[in-house]
Amino acid sequence: MTTRNNLPSAVNLLDDPVVRSIAEKHERSAGQIVLKFLLQLGVSVVPKSSQPERLKQNIDLFSFSLDSEDFQRLETLDKGSGGRSNFAWKK
Repeated sequence: MTTRNNLPSAVNLLDDPVVRSIAEKHERSAGQIVLKFLLQLGVSVVPKSSQPERLKQNIDLFSFSLDSEDFQRLETLDKGSGGRSNFAWKK
């Protein structure tokens, strides 16, 4: 799906069925799964929230690990360059 300026519309990974099922498997939030995936890939993340429960979840990323099956499933979500965010700069 594209927006009216022909840029891809935003994709919400937190609502993706794959992310949701992995979150359920680990009894974690979808946000924790996405953040943990990035951390295990070696990507630095700086999560931010003003909600105490989400802050606690962000700190709790080091008490679990994603397994190889989780990784395989999450890697299928990569849509290539067409699925990545585009920026439209106004002049």
